Amino acid sequence: MEQVIGGLILLPWLMALAVFLIPSHRGRQLVTFLSLPVLTYLACKVWNAELPLFIHTPHWVETAVTVFDYLLLGYFFYQGIKFRSFLVSVLAAAQVFLLTWALMILPESYTAPIYVDRLSAFMYLIVATVGSIICIYATKYMEQENVDRENRFVAILLWFLGVMNFAVSVNNIEWFFALFETTTLASYILIRFRWDDISIRNAIRALWMNQVGGIAILFAILFAVKHHGVYNFTDILAIDKKTLSMIPLGFLAISALVKGAQMPFHRWLLGAMVAPTPVSAILHSATMVKIAPYLILRISPVIKGTLLAKLLITTTGFVFVAAGLLALTQDNFKKILAYSTISLLGLMMLTASMGSPIAVLASLLLILFHAIVKALLFLEAGIMEKLFNAKYVEQMRQLVEKAPITVLFISIGFMSMTIVPFGIFIAKWLTLETASNLLSHGAYIASIILVTVGGVVLTLLYFKVIGVMARKRGEFSHFRLEKLPFIYFFTTTLYVVATMVGSIYIARLSTDFINPVVKDIVGAAAQIKASGLTLYTPFSEIYGWQIIGAIVLLLLVPILAYFIHFRNTDRVYEYTCGENIEMTIGTYDFFCVSKIEPFIETAAVALFIMTLVFGGGLV
Repeated sequence: MEQVIGGLILLPWLMALAVFLIPSHRGRQLVTFLSLPVLTYLACKVWNAELPLFIHTPHWVETAVTVFDYLLLGYFFYQGIKFRSFLVSVLAAAQVFLLTWALMILPESYTAPIYVDRLSAFMYLIVATVGSIICIYATKYMEQENVDRENRFVAILLWFLGVMNFAVSVNNIEWFFALFETTTLASYILIRFRWDDISIRNAIRALWMNQVGGIAILFAILFAVKHHGVYNFTDILAIDKKTLSMIPLGFLAISALVKGAQMPFHRWLLGAMVAPTPVSAILHSATMVKIAPYLILRISPVIKGTLLAKLLITTTGFVFVAAGLLALTQDNFKKILAYSTISLLGLMMLTASMGSPIAVLASLLLILFHAIVKALLFLEAGIMEKLFNAKYVEQMRQLVEKAPITVLFISIGFMSMTIVPFGIFIAKWLTLETASNLLSHGAYIASIILVTVGGVVLTLLYFKVIGVMARKRGEFSHFRLEKLPFIYFFTTTLYVVATMVGSIYIARLSTDFINPVVKDIVGAAAQIKASGLTLYTPFSEIYGWQIIGAIVLLLLVPILAYFIHFRNTDRVYEYTCGENIEMTIGTYDFFCVSKIEPFIETAAVALFIMTLVFGGGLV
């Protein structure tokens, strides 16, 4: 099994090298297509193995990781000098100092540096399926944008998949720091890919902001060694909660908030929108930001019920609502998706911080469905950009008349994040059920309010966009299906099918696939049952006929609406002498909400500091 896990890490790198070196576009596409079945097969092999696995590595691997650490930080320092970024250079120098200090005091450990459990295997499957499909899509996208640089672009994406697999496999937190900063490197390279001024500026911002997260991990290592003499995740989880210091856990939580683009560190993810669209898709769905909820889930058993957990619930719940509100002010489609990612990442970490089996189940459902749906939506954003020259919501008016398939797929993506019976709605519902049974704690009362309000805000956001796209002219009676390039249609259809099948079989998915992961994380499975397509929770149930019926209605009603036409009628107003009035429909732009953005960011900074200082036990 060690060879299979090694393959999940090394094969994407070898495929990346092949894509980089192969001169023909078709050859590069072939290798990229192979990544989907090969990585999925290996991920399934790990899933079906006896887990967890502790894997010891040769001593030279540890030396190689240390050397890589210094080379990587040296590169960051050089980039700061090259682009005259004082912050990047200073943070890189600080990381070198802290890393050296940590390496000098690290005690000898006999704990395996690689630890693979169901959570790791769960992440492998997401990376293998969602990530590989994005890479396939990127081959067509770059063919239309700049085929001469396609080899570099797709190679970086494939390499990124291997980095992510490695990151979710490590037990040694010093190694995790190296992989954390490697994802920072990947995002930096991808964001600046177009090499224009705004791309470089946004890439530099992403670099220094994520370096803050790296520094937090180094502080976590230093305090973990000082208080407990350990620096592996499994060793920390084995410590009695009564004697466990919250300081290293507080710093790990801060690093997750930074990587998860939680306010006030959200601007690095917004800035990533300047990169080619597959970059946004892979950062938001299968890799990069998913490290944030993954890390909270890793430490969830030991922070459950603590002040740190309650402050994390409040902080991430606040971001869930605030990011959704700010998304309402946006007209750029990709920025709308970016803000909604920031919002839903907050919800993922909120549920992970609760730590109960049901809440962890909800967090995993959010991670899974968000990965699929957000990849779908960003791929559709790229299709609209390349085929219909639409980047802004105003440019998407009446898009249904010329691109009904695209509008249908986007609508399915939006509905799957807001409406019953889709997976993300089920996750919100489970979260509310869990919080409602812990009303003696203020943080859980706040979580009910925040999850409810945030869900309403995101619903308003998504249906606002759907309303613009789906509007038709009064005289319009027929539409033509657009002709999509095969790769665009193939990749997006895979995501739509996965969303629909996953939602229909949400009961079996939760009990047979997600619950084993929950048991590995918290030591006990969530108390849910599946009978056919019906899902039973401790307090309620969703019947199979309700799930099927809701999905059928959601798909049929919009389609049937286009067969309703009012013929031989005019729209007139009183006192106009019968003149025909052209009807115009618009949606409120919520621009007034942007005026409170400085206050939102100030509140986020305060919550951020409180989480570290009080939750982490620094006072």
